[in-house]
Amino acid sequence: MSANTQHIWQPETGITDIEVPWQELADSGTSSIKGIWAEQRERLKGTSQLTQFTERLSREWAIETGIIENLYQIERGVTQTLIERGFQAEFLTHGSTNKPTSYVINLLRDQQDALDGVFDFIAQRRNLSTSYIKELHAALVRSQDTTTGIDQFGNVVELPLIKGDWKNQPNTPERAGVRFVYCPVEHVASEMDRLVTMHLAHLEQGVAPEVEAAWLHHRFSQIHPFQDGNGRVSRAIASMVLVREGLFPLVVTRDDKDKYLDALEAADRGNLKPLVDLFAALQRAQFRKATALSENILSAGADIASVMSGLMKAAEKSRETREAEQRRVFQHAETLESETLTFLNNLVPSLQQVLLKVSARGSAFGSRSTPDTSHFYRGQIIENANKHLDYFVDTSSYKSWVALNLVWERRARLVFAFHGIGRPFSGSLVCAPFFEFRDSDEEQQSHSTLVPVTDEAFVFFYNEPLARTQERFRTWRDKVVAVALKQLGESL
Repeated sequence: MSANTQHIWQPETGITDIEVPWQELADSGTSSIKGIWAEQRERLKGTSQLTQFTERLSREWAIETGIIENLYQIERGVTQTLIERGFQAEFLTHGSTNKPTSYVINLLRDQQDALDGVFDFIAQRRNLSTSYIKELHAALVRSQDTTTGIDQFGNVVELPLIKGDWKNQPNTPERAGVRFVYCPVEHVASEMDRLVTMHLAHLEQGVAPEVEAAWLHHRFSQIHPFQDGNGRVSRAIASMVLVREGLFPLVVTRDDKDKYLDALEAADRGNLKPLVDLFAALQRAQFRKATALSENILSAGADIASVMSGLMKAAEKSRETREAEQRRVFQHAETLESETLTFLNNLVPSLQQVLLKVSARGSAFGSRSTPDTSHFYRGQIIENANKHLDYFVDTSSYKSWVALNLVWERRARLVFAFHGIGRPFSGSLVCAPFFEFRDSDEEQQSHSTLVPVTDEAFVFFYNEPLARTQERFRTWRDKVVAVALKQLGESL
């Protein structure tokens, strides 16, 4: 292999099966989401809020799958309008996109229709096949007639796009002086047959959906069977795997792009775990959004008959069972809180030495809420959820906190807040951290600044084993504390 060539598809092996036991790659939180979301979806069945949530999710997928591929750019504010109100040309004002309005709207509608087709495909209980993948490609690129290519003289040119059939010329893009080589034309058909055969075997084996979605997405990307549109198809078939298992479509946004590309590159090197973890994180992100649905119903006056029907179904579960679920996740929370306080207290001696070098007043200490103080920080918690972490706070079911308090010429605290997510309580809680600086001005008026220390709150569930919850939590917590300490260092 030459220095400037990278083989994404390996000629010696072709695509490979999952290379470690799939259980080692699986995310226990995803299976918990599946169970809890199934219960919530049944309770919300027939409501306009559930229909609107599904439609908005479909529109978000359609918008972002094209942005990831640089088919077009759309301003964030306009993106939100399109998600909320639908794909209408009048919402794309002058300067809000870099391509002709009619072209962008047609692409968006094609992409949404294709995802809707995936839902229909699942409802018909059809198995994935190469013919369906070709159908899906044709639907996704329906309004795209050309693609960029390189002619025999090395010039960038627009080429007619082959729709719904395998490529007939190599697609070897170059980035930063590196030439990426995918499956050769002559092997595409056989490799796609192998891909589908292995995928169907994985379904028989019960491979976890987040693992299967990541494997299928990556191996399809290695083959790169189409002239263009491979990224859109790979995210669509990954979504198919997830939705079939009662989860959410794979929505990779522009904000996720760097993590997404890094995870794909890790998979190219033989490590599928980062891609699995990313897909699991994206499921948690959609779950956090979904938890607000019940609250919206309470505030938006949904159809009473539909709500009552859902309530009756929810009531079929005995009160004793629900209370047992609550106690289980509350016990998980108490364990995580105790662990966190111990972890933070272990940092105190070193932090105190640092702060004493800065100020004679320097001190550090850990603290934990009591029943009388559990309501502290409510304003900060809501601000953090609304502005940074995108979920609905519920403190009626559970509320507590653990804090690392820091004092020098300034005051600061790192707070891990534990509380409910969504309403009514569904057996899941969240830990949402924030770093707060409190300062006084010349008139001794106190003011605070809230600094986010993570882009994802930690969600945990009644139906997840405590050991797996602790394992996930410790990895997440360590990253949060590292970010907070960096913020502290910059403020001293």
